[in-house]
Amino acid sequence: MSTIPAHPVPGPDLVGLVAFMRVAELGSFVRASEALGLSKAAVSKHVAALERRLGTRLLHRTTRRLSLTEAGQVYLRHAQAAFAEARAAEAAVAGTQREPHGRLRVTAPMSFGLLHVAPRLASFLARHPRVDVDLQLDDRMRDLVTERHDLAIRIGRLARSSLVARRLATSRVVLCAAPAYLARHGRPEHPNELCRHACLHFSLAAQGRAWELRRRDEVVRIAINARLEADSSLALKAAALAGAGIVRIPEFAIGDELRQGALEELLPEWRLESLDVQAVMPERRYVPAKVRAFIDFFAQAWSASPGWVQKAG
Repeated sequence: MSTIPAHPVPGPDLVGLVAFMRVAELGSFVRASEALGLSKAAVSKHVAALERRLGTRLLHRTTRRLSLTEAGQVYLRHAQAAFAEARAAEAAVAGTQREPHGRLRVTAPMSFGLLHVAPRLASFLARHPRVDVDLQLDDRMRDLVTERHDLAIRIGRLARSSLVARRLATSRVVLCAAPAYLARHGRPEHPNELCRHACLHFSLAAQGRAWELRRRDEVVRIAINARLEADSSLALKAAALAGAGIVRIPEFAIGDELRQGALEELLPEWRLESLDVQAVMPERRYVPAKVRAFIDFFAQAWSASPGWVQKAG
């Protein structure tokens, strides 16, 4: 059975309530008007309107004395309790804005999350002991609002939306292959030669089965022979390391292998696109401290190794 009355009670008269509380606590309309920055007549008008709304007298008024009625005592007690709860709520919310606290739901692409987010979470959690992290790794584009994620790490160009993004790092895209593959099939000296090689293709790439390379004003777009396609950069890296072919891959996925010589960069004088690593949030205003802490931590961590490759020596 519904508990909603046939004629709902209107919302509280907050101005009248505050005026009444100040009069009751200070014992004077004059002192209440001074505390509120209102005229005595205005304070009296607000209290009288509150009494009419409630249908009862809250204050006994004489020329010499001001006192609470029985109803006024009850109303004051509840009003003070309500304001104490409101102040506690404000303090709790303000605390989450000042100090990182609570559960943080983050989504990131699978390969990037495994390589560059998960390994640093222990340090982040140690620095922020009141934060818990729920990390979701998925290459699909999650809806932050409906799935209630606090933020997402996204790579590459973002579609137009109401989401707010902050760039945290940038990674080149490079062509590379294992020395064993190059020993068998040779090293391409020009992009046009790529069509004669076995190429390893990221199936979720926006540009499809075409690789575009630039050198100053020269642009070459190659329709590749995709011997292997995969929706995971880590899978493509594993195939390239095994000598399966030439892979077009973000530098963040193969930094160690380039440094160690397990993979060799090809056509270094030609430029492929660069990918922005961005933190994406649903809101710009009132960003929780836990979200700011996560973004600042990883922006600093990733900027310590620009280009994602630490050169040997």
